Amino acid sequence: MKRKVQKKGINLILAVSMLGMVSGPYISTAYAEGIPNVNQETPKTNTLANLEITGIKLDQPFSSDVKVYSATVENDVQTFKLLIEGSNPASSILINGQTVTSGKEETFSLQTGTNTFLITVSDGSQTANTYTLTITRQQSANNLLQNINLSAGALSPAFSSAITDYTVQVTNDVNTIVITPTSSENTATIEVNETLVKGAGVSVKLPDGKIDIIIAVTAENGDKRTYTLQVTKAAATSSTPNNSSKNNNFLPNNNSSQKNSNSSSLPTGMQQNSALEQKTSKATLASLTVSNGTWGSPFSKNKFTYHVAVPKDVKTITLNPSPSYGTSNIMINGGSSKTIQLEDDNKTIIPIVVTYDDGDHKTYVLVFDRVE
Repeated sequence: MKRKVQKKGINLILAVSMLGMVSGPYISTAYAEGIPNVNQETPKTNTLANLEITGIKLDQPFSSDVKVYSATVENDVQTFKLLIEGSNPASSILINGQTVTSGKEETFSLQTGTNTFLITVSDGSQTANTYTLTITRQQSANNLLQNINLSAGALSPAFSSAITDYTVQVTNDVNTIVITPTSSENTATIEVNETLVKGAGVSVKLPDGKIDIIIAVTAENGDKRTYTLQVTKAAATSSTPNNSSKNNNFLPNNNSSQKNSNSSSLPTGMQQNSALEQKTSKATLASLTVSNGTWGSPFSKNKFTYHVAVPKDVKTITLNPSPSYGTSNIMINGGSSKTIQLEDDNKTIIPIVVTYDDGDHKTYVLVFDRVE
């Protein structure tokens, strides 16, 4: 009997033990509350919560885990505003070693080319994180001239940065002319007949007759624009006395000799200008019309600058020039298209260059003024 009771007791103890293995050990509530939650995420103390540039789009959406960003801006963008926010208020933020305030917009300047900004986030205890922001400011494409100064003669038509072809007339006693062009953008380089302009102008020798002077303007990004000056030096006047004039007093009503005498009494410069005016250019337009707008004055082939008023809602204009001589070549705004896109501002300048027989050319200028 005793052996059976002992065996039953052992079985009872085993059953209770197995039940405890299935149910797990009992832990008091107070002890359980002291155990940390292993599933709870640890805050990222040295990361950014936001990185944003006002008006500039990053190459990818911001994420605190992504450490490298870039953007590209036009050359006219000289500064930008950057907003940085940290994930932990206890962390400090430095941009290229300069402390910034989390959540406050800061302004930074840009140089042409690559600009790198290192953004470091640190709380002084854990490992710091560095974000890299690269902004590329494109090189200037401005290859326009602001002005062309001459030591002799005058430009025709009057200078405009959009007009690239001019004529200049000088008297016969002008043997050299100094060309002093000025660029609209100081990053551009200028050459006159392949000679680099450095402050002072470039001196060009003038032969009798015509000579083309080429002004090449190269923008910072390599884009090139050329301006052409066709300089005409007047022919020399004859200083040999006319022996037949000795007998003119014996000829009655010698009107022709009187005209010659009056002409020879004029100053030398006026005589030369008179000789230049007698040469008629064939590089002219017989007519010129536009698809829209009101002319300030009627067209005349010998007048080269006109103002045309156009409504503000007109986006394009079509020009119809007719040359005086059919073999003439016509270029409108540097190309062959007759339809021109008008600028959004209040004024658009369109040059029309007429060339006859390669050596003779004239430039007509249309100034389109926006009106209500």
